Amino acid sequence: MPWKRYLFKGDEVYVRVMPDGKPMVRGGRVELRYRLGARKSYRGSVENLEDVDGEIVDDEAMGGAAPSARAAPKTTPSKPADDETIVIYSDGACLGNPGPAGIGVYAEYPDEIVEYAEYLGETTNNFAELSAILRALERVPEADRSRPVHLYTDSAWSLGVLVQGWKAKTHLDLIRRIQELAGTFSDLELLKIRGHAGHHGNEEADRLANIAVRREDGFERRRPRRRTSGA
Repeated sequence: MPWKRYLFKGDEVYVRVMPDGKPMVRGGRVELRYRLGARKSYRGSVENLEDVDGEIVDDEAMGGAAPSARAAPKTTPSKPADDETIVIYSDGACLGNPGPAGIGVYAEYPDEIVEYAEYLGETTNNFAELSAILRALERVPEADRSRPVHLYTDSAWSLGVLVQGWKAKTHLDLIRRIQELAGTFSDLELLKIRGHAGHHGNEEADRLANIAVRREDGFERRRPRRRTSGA
């Protein structure tokens, strides 16, 4: 992702921005560096930024991508899920690439399980994977976005373009929408999970996506969550 010059508490800084030049905000904070070519990044409140119509530069001009952009995607959350955490699994299914596609979202809320399936029509696998992530985030009520949210996907490409700084050539508007929506969450982590490895949540999301493709239709189901003793 590129960088743009701003003022931060009166100091000139470079802020990581989305393809349209708007700051990439996560939990009300942005990633910033204090000079062109700096390798060390800091986090600061978006409220302390002042737009000065500054120049936009790419990662190469900044002296290389941030370490987080080059690292492998995270597979475990910073803190284990607790009773307040919302754990979500998203997946896209595509019969051919492009071909008939669908998405599935399996969400574990503190008190209920939500299953969501949607048929997308003819599109690509990458579009389906991104759409699943978008729907997963959209369907979290605003009142719950202050909770910790762990969102798992088996799409390495999606995580690459969303959080690792990969340069996407397609679906830029969809990527922008996801990044903007992610900024409305206080404690959101996008995490990589291995697909078709027997993990219940991932398998359920995959099942829902494939049902949507077969039926060419969608649905939402809710049921109370039953916790095991001591959970």
